[in-house]
Amino acid sequence: MQRQRSRILDMFYLVGAAVLLCVLGVGAFIVAEIYHINPLWIMISLISVGFFAGAREDYRKEFRSARFVAFVGGWVVINVIVFIALLGLFGWLWLIPALLLEQFLFYMTAYWFFDVHPPSKRWPFQRSESSDRGRNDSP
Repeated sequence: MQRQRSRILDMFYLVGAAVLLCVLGVGAFIVAEIYHINPLWIMISLISVGFFAGAREDYRKEFRSARFVAFVGGWVVINVIVFIALLGLFGWLWLIPALLLEQFLFYMTAYWFFDVHPPSKRWPFQRSESSDRGRNDSP
């Protein structure tokens, strides 16, 4: 029973986080409209926050190091510069391949500087096989 309650609570938190993210995103664009800020800056900011959050999810243990946090922060600046430069020079067509290359370079640079391996190919919500082996599915 406790497991079912926890699963329902997790689903509630997931939906709540999604709604909060939507409200904050729409709110950011409304504030940009009120203060006459180019919406592209809001989009770049949201992409940078997403990049930082993704790096935080992939490298939880390494985020205890101030050097690694500074590295990721510096890489966010590089991400913004690449985004603005490519969008200004080449348009949207070249943006996705360039950002994929930049993501690959981020993982390789993190490996070279901090000796941390790129994250596994598992999605965060997937269970590893080793954690499922010892579990008994009977109630």
